[in-house]
Amino acid sequence: MASSSRTDASGVTRKLIRLAVAVIVVLAIYTGGWFYAASWVKTTLDRELAASGQGLHSASCSNLDVRGFPFRIGLFCDSVAFDDRATGLSATFGALRSAAQVYRPGHAVLELDGPAQVRITPDLVFDADWDLLHASATAWTDGLNRASVAYDGLKGRLNVPSEGVSLGIAATHGEKHVRQSGDALDFAASFDALSLDLGDRVLQPLDVALDMTLADAARWISAEGPPADAPLGANAELRRLSLDLGDGKVMTLSGPLKVGDDGYLSGTLDLDIAGITVWRDRISEAFPEIAETAARVAQAIEGLSKGNDRAVVKLNVEDGTVYLGLFPIAFIPPF
Repeated sequence: MASSSRTDASGVTRKLIRLAVAVIVVLAIYTGGWFYAASWVKTTLDRELAASGQGLHSASCSNLDVRGFPFRIGLFCDSVAFDDRATGLSATFGALRSAAQVYRPGHAVLELDGPAQVRITPDLVFDADWDLLHASATAWTDGLNRASVAYDGLKGRLNVPSEGVSLGIAATHGEKHVRQSGDALDFAASFDALSLDLGDRVLQPLDVALDMTLADAARWISAEGPPADAPLGANAELRRLSLDLGDGKVMTLSGPLKVGDDGYLSGTLDLDIAGITVWRDRISEAFPEIAETAARVAQAIEGLSKGNDRAVVKLNVEDGTVYLGLFPIAFIPPF
């Protein structure tokens, strides 16, 4: 009887030893595989980044490192930069930290530090900084499927001396989202407490939200990329563009739009505006040079609303000119 018990115990011990050995072997293989993959990624990226410096499109990632063992793998850089000599576009950013789950390498998250500078020949410069910026993207060999960016404490300034442009921008929070939706491309963006500094005046903060779909544009974020003349010829459904002053004073635009081959917008928009007099006064204060136009437009909208402080009216956009009824009220420059 004792001999049988010892035999059973010995069999259990052997099974446990085999299981432990199997676990150790699997862990060793996984560990070796992770570090081999990390080494391959780093070597490949170092080589590709070095080679890019000799071409028209170059990128750099200072002190590139691959980290995340055991369950993640991600790229870390002290700073990143991009230079497209063909278009005269270049950009520099602060530190980059990224990570993807080993079991889901096509989904990555990242954080990017400021300050950043974007330059476009001959003299466009955009400087920006933020408290926190994080992003996520889902992609595979055919390109992006979706991507999101969120940031807090954004401050920036756009300078174009040749055009006499100096525009400051600030927002407490902002988000951008883009995704493929069948053959279409969905895009959404928002700014909380967005304020603009025009140099000689500072516009009071307001909340801005945009939600739209571009038809037949899913390939724009795929490996194929957008056509050279994008967005010319694009058809869009503007689901919502809202400007919110607070206290229920909201202006919303929605409707179909088309970008012509000449870059001018055309379409029909529904304008839903609450607080007509408040919007009139805010626009007149911010842009005194168009105060008379703002007053006439507000009067016309109030007439259509039968004296109410809220109205829903139709706007027609023809080759960049915005009409309220038969009267032109604004002009949208071409893309």
